[in-house]
Amino acid sequence: MDLQSSVIELCPVSPERAAKYFTEIIVPCTCTIPEQKPDCEQIVNFGKTITIEDVQTVSVDLPDPGVDGNKIFVTGNVYLGVQYSADRPAQTVHYARFQLPFEAIIVGDCGDLIPPTDTIFGPNSYVVHVCVEKMEVVQIDKRTFSCRLLLLIWVEEVVAL
Repeated sequence: MDLQSSVIELCPVSPERAAKYFTEIIVPCTCTIPEQKPDCEQIVNFGKTITIEDVQTVSVDLPDPGVDGNKIFVTGNVYLGVQYSADRPAQTVHYARFQLPFEAIIVGDCGDLIPPTDTIFGPNSYVVHVCVEKMEVVQIDKRTFSCRLLLLIWVEEVVAL
């Protein structure tokens, strides 16, 4: 990945750093506590860390003249940490970590390809950001959690000074 990327905790970014193109995805997961860990009585806390692993500009050549363009492909991981109280008297607080991979395709308005002449396609001229807009973690049973995250992934144009 030769382009810059960042993880932002607040959605959306400030007006000075406008999102030129964006997409939203839902990352669902059913997480099971590893066998070596005790059963869960209740969730105490949860947190997340997001990484962007790869960003690629994908050129798309369509048979109709004048409709060629680009998509931006983003892959990454959400690392979900769940702190829970154990359903036993000894060593009551435990922690489990889960990796939730995600993939997203960013296109233009109304799903159109991004024109190859767009100024974001110069050398190192865009940055991809990701943030969590909403996160739900629900305990299903003593060993299982259901998790849903709504991610906002957007492209910011880097303007040379």
